Amino acid sequence: MNIQFNLFNIIVLLGSLQGLILSLMLLFSGNDKRQNKYFLAAFMLMLVYDSFGTFCWSSGFSTGWLGIFDQIFPYTIILTAGPSLYLYIQTTIQPDKIPSNIILKTYLPAIVDFAFRFCLLIYALLAKSGVVFPVKAGNIDALYQPVAEMLMVVIFWFYLVSAIRQFKKWQPETSGADVSILTEQNLISKWTKALLTTMVLIALVWAATIFGSLLFNIEALAYFSPIEIILVIFTYWIGLKGYQHTRVVYISDQKAAKTYADMLPAGEAEACIGILKKAMETQKLYLDPTLTVNKLAEKLNLNPRTISAVLNRELKKGFSEFVNEYRINEVKLKMLQPENKHITIAGIAFDSGFNSVATFQRTFKSAESITPKQFLLNYKTGVK
Repeated sequence: MNIQFNLFNIIVLLGSLQGLILSLMLLFSGNDKRQNKYFLAAFMLMLVYDSFGTFCWSSGFSTGWLGIFDQIFPYTIILTAGPSLYLYIQTTIQPDKIPSNIILKTYLPAIVDFAFRFCLLIYALLAKSGVVFPVKAGNIDALYQPVAEMLMVVIFWFYLVSAIRQFKKWQPETSGADVSILTEQNLISKWTKALLTTMVLIALVWAATIFGSLLFNIEALAYFSPIEIILVIFTYWIGLKGYQHTRVVYISDQKAAKTYADMLPAGEAEACIGILKKAMETQKLYLDPTLTVNKLAEKLNLNPRTISAVLNRELKKGFSEFVNEYRINEVKLKMLQPENKHITIAGIAFDSGFNSVATFQRTFKSAESITPKQFLLNYKTGVK
């Protein structure tokens, strides 16, 4: 393997390494559990994958596993760019937790592409073994490649426009907000605007590259180094600025929450707890799988920060933990009712407000120290 290094591919390689390091730092950044950092990391990892691919073809470097994956699933990773960007913007300006089923729907283009390519792989293996009539994979790829490349651009633009619309609809809290909240929202607004503006410019260049090479047969555009350099520079920029912004906003948010909680009068905190418990016990708002702190605050005419501050200071728990306790109790109650014998445990979990089996299993075991099946078995056998 003859690897040829030059200034171009060295810059690309360093950009890939920097993006990879910062992505891992975002994924494993301790107590910060906000979703937006995971979507930013996913977006950066997509850039790392693309940049490293550029380094491979420009230097002659090749890795067996990466080459095989790229041949089988050439577009799947790139198709995650739009969904990751959209989800990052949404969870940055509106930090409510997005349910896993909504996340899966958002990544549907990448999932469909992966499924399609996986079916082709299975077909190729069956054809090789003589089970089905063989068709040259090259013929399928020749038809699929130009369509897929144009679809990648169209799908990315769809999610980019959706993200811009979300940002334009966003109304920062100004009435009665303290200085720390206004500062945080100003940071979010400036960063989001800069990111979206940059993405529009890159998307225009990307569209010109793809449609120019396919529609007008300008093959030179397919491997146009200056465009790849732009992407690498963007990788450097979003890596450093994105990570810095995520950490600054997180620290600012933690300080603001602590200050807000300390300023809250004891009487107001007790009244808020009473309202929250009544809403859960009588109205059973926890049965709504899309319930968020903002949605609950709107229903109860409370400030979302008040709810979060009260739960953290008085009950020593977060919003999800507070709501899931009621959901777990609902599950336990329904599992023991004879009329629910025909319903699966997963079905009962969904009826009780959970939107993910994995989340339910993890939450139940954390609360009860046993699995739901073991809990039901213990009840039937009289084990305490």
